[in-house]
Amino acid sequence: MILNLVLGVVLALIISVVSYKFKLLNLSGAIATFFLAWIIFSFGQVKWTIPILTFFILSSLLSKFRKKINPKVDSYFPKSNERDQVQVLANGGFPGILVLINQLHGSELFYIAYVSAIAAVCSDTWATEIGTMFNTKTFNIINFHQVEQGISGGVSLIGFMGAALGAMSISVSVTPWLNNISEIILIIFLSGFLGSTFDSVLGSTLQGKFNCTVCNKKIESKSHCGKNSVHIKGYRWLNNDAVNFAASLFGGFISFALASSIL
Repeated sequence: MILNLVLGVVLALIISVVSYKFKLLNLSGAIATFFLAWIIFSFGQVKWTIPILTFFILSSLLSKFRKKINPKVDSYFPKSNERDQVQVLANGGFPGILVLINQLHGSELFYIAYVSAIAAVCSDTWATEIGTMFNTKTFNIINFHQVEQGISGGVSLIGFMGAALGAMSISVSVTPWLNNISEIILIIFLSGFLGSTFDSVLGSTLQGKFNCTVCNKKIESKSHCGKNSVHIKGYRWLNNDAVNFAASLFGGFISFALASSIL
């Protein structure tokens, strides 16, 4: 156990330092990643580490690539491409909790819920990054009215394809450690994809939306163009990070319920 804790520190330090150096994380994000990675590797080892590393590395690279192709949609995003501590915990906080719960009461169900929670945030991230990579029509998931690319609650065909690829990438990454592989992979995939869809529904209905008083864009941040923006819809406190955390919870609980019926 002590060896795992030491190895966890080394691995977590490497991941956080490299991510900070390549501007995938800001300083607060690197610190949060260090502690999260240390917990996951120390208590879960490789089996629990691979899926979250798959999400983090591939999603960060995809985000950098998308920014080069279509940088203009960044104006709708409340934060930069360098993830901060809130974004790290929004995407990895619930999976980290599941690692600790599994230490107290080991069960394959917790592992499946853990992977599915990661699949949900990966599916949502890839839906956004791939869906906004090229100029394409985007529609509100609730009323199907056309909206600007990058606005939460907006969906497109290419975005749905990205969501499916994101969920599939995580489910495939854990095949060496699964029993009933075909059924569990399907559960993880569906839970991840549904988690992403739930994210879009929350983004359209309850997430706070604001209007910039300078450029008149509908945005998701309380300030824009150096001025305070005007709240126009949803709950002011419900931002993209909170919605992402809710999506990970949704994906985890859905998979827990589905997997309970076959294990």
